[in-house]
Amino acid sequence: MLEKKLRVYTKVWKKISESKNIALVSHKNPDWDTLWSSTWLYEAIKSNFFFKKIDLICIDDISEKLLFIPNSNNFSKNFNYHKYDLIIFSDISNIWQTWFDKIYPSYLSDKRFNTINIDHHITNTIFARQNIVISWYASTTLIIYEMLKLLNVKINSKCATSLLTWILTDTWWFKHSNTDSLVFKYWSELLKLWWDLNLIINSFFKKNKLDVLRLWWKIIWKAFINENNILYTYINQSDLDSYDLNYDDLSWVIDYLNMIEWIKYSVTLTQKWEYIKWSLRTLRNDIDLSKLAWKYGWWWHKKASGFTKEWVINEKKILKF
Repeated sequence: MLEKKLRVYTKVWKKISESKNIALVSHKNPDWDTLWSSTWLYEAIKSNFFFKKIDLICIDDISEKLLFIPNSNNFSKNFNYHKYDLIIFSDISNIWQTWFDKIYPSYLSDKRFNTINIDHHITNTIFARQNIVISWYASTTLIIYEMLKLLNVKINSKCATSLLTWILTDTWWFKHSNTDSLVFKYWSELLKLWWDLNLIINSFFKKNKLDVLRLWWKIIWKAFINENNILYTYINQSDLDSYDLNYDDLSWVIDYLNMIEWIKYSVTLTQKWEYIKWSLRTLRNDIDLSKLAWKYGWWWHKKASGFTKEWVINEKKILKF
């Protein structure tokens, strides 16, 4: 297995070394893993190949809380795929998670363009010319770290910052089920490169606005558990507007609600324009939320999944769902 990985990683790094103009693409509505995979791959390439032109691409805005991550302010929404000789997709399980599949319908079938897909989702559709998908890894970021480590590629403190932040936040400070021995192993290795955790702690826990806590209280107050032991809560666009907040301010409260005793799983509905985003979370091993999300054209992880659909938030309709 290790030899096979090394062959694939070597091929990818060779392609990077041969390319002059590279685009690192994160998916729309970006989460931490897709952003940090791209930003620290950006830093790794820059620190080893000074002459290359590299663009970070994401169609949606980056959360203010994540702007302390090195290179996070370098993302651009402008994407003209003709200018690149290599495009790398990070943490993207299918091309529809980007935004240019409809704009450039012939893009993926055009053999002139080199594309690499690095991901850890078991539902990956293998859409690029070169695909690295390791579904049992906790994140795409870990795959990239392993690649650079096995190839003895120089990793500086900025790269370590990105990965350490992902490990802490996406494992919810080592509480989530994706915390395994590999996570702890890489955590200890990266601490040797960068050990000042105050930057991460201050950015996530000491910069909250009072209105964020008020919004969380409103979401918690609306929560109810139905007869099937499923917890539901919801937030309307008007609630977000009244506090002058955005969707990034909701991420932590979802995990708090998921820790309620005896529930099967939790569902948080968030209005976004004419759509409703359904965020599903569970702590139970006997429930696979990706199967539920698949019914509505989406998937993700077994214990953390979701989908988006045209709907109107109504408590009576929720009870019947």
